[in-house]
Parts: sequence; structure tokens; C-alpha cells
Amino acid sequence: MTGEETFHPDTKALLAYGRALAGSGAPPRKGGADHVIERLFVIERTKDGRLPIRSFGRDLVAVLGRDLREHDLASLFLAPDRALFRAMIDACGAAAQPAVARVFAEAADGRSFGAEIMITPLKVDASMGDRFLGMFQALGGESFLAERPIRWLKLGSVHPPAAKTPSGPRLVVVND
Repeated sequence: MTGEETFHPDTKALLAYGRALAGSGAPPRKGGADHVIERLFVIERTKDGRLPIRSFGRDLVAVLGRDLREHDLASLFLAPDRALFRAMIDACGAAAQPAVARVFAEAADGRSFGAEIMITPLKVDASMGDRFLGMFQALGGESFLAERPIRWLKLGSVHPPAAKTPSGPRLVVVND
């Protein structure tokens, strides 16, 4: 994944975990990412395109200023970024691989800090829908918000998984 060498160490640890879940990486070492458990969340991708948050870690409540369970994760993004964020999640599902978005989390007064959001598909029973594990990793500066809740997220960069090469024959039409 392009830019991976600059990710936060905790984001890298969860990327390794996501790749192991997908079967394309070595299992992470025991205890390698245990300390991030309260920064994790689970989202569901519904048929109507929403991304409701199904579980939400305690550290996230403190950093983001409220418990966001049952909120649509995409609704936290400004409108121009919403479709791109959803496309990143679609790419994760299609490739069965993790992705990372670098964001700016901003409070109502304009104060902000940088963060990484790592998303990886979860293998769950089909009756539960499409589920993704996510981690919100602040990159410093969250203390400047003085407990003001985050109002929106702005995309800085998107690091999707590599697209899978289609299998089987492909139909190509040439109009001469």
C-alpha cells in the first residue's frame, strides 16, 4: 500500500492483523495490537449505503467527544469526502484487504488534529451483513480540543488496497 511506511505504528500493527484475517499476511505476534482495543470500532455496510457504527471503544468516546454507536460513520465526513470514503470501504470489501484514510478531525471552533482511520473487512456470518473493523488513531494534538466534540472529518489522503486482478476470461470489444 502506498505511503504505508509513514503510518503510525499502531496503524501498522492493525494492518498486519487485517492482512492475516484476509489470509494474505503472517499472523501478528501475540499482544502486538492489544493496547489499541479501546480505539476500535465495528461498522456495517448496509444495502442502502449507510455505514452504521455497531461498537465503539471507550478511548474513542473520549477523543471524539461522544459515543457514536448507531451513527452513520460516513455522515461525519464533509459531503465532498463522503463518496470517496465510501469508495475506500467498497475497495476494502472487494479486495478483502485493509485500507487507511488520513483525516483531519475538526471541532466546531475550527480546532483540529490529524488522525488515521484503518478499515479492514471482517469475516462474519452473512446474516450480519458486511462488517468492517476500524481503528481511529490520533496522530497528536487531540488535547488541543479541550474535550470539545468532533463535528466533522476531512479527508487528507486515502490509501486503498490494491485492486484484485479479475479472474477468468475478459470480454474486450474493439470497434474498427
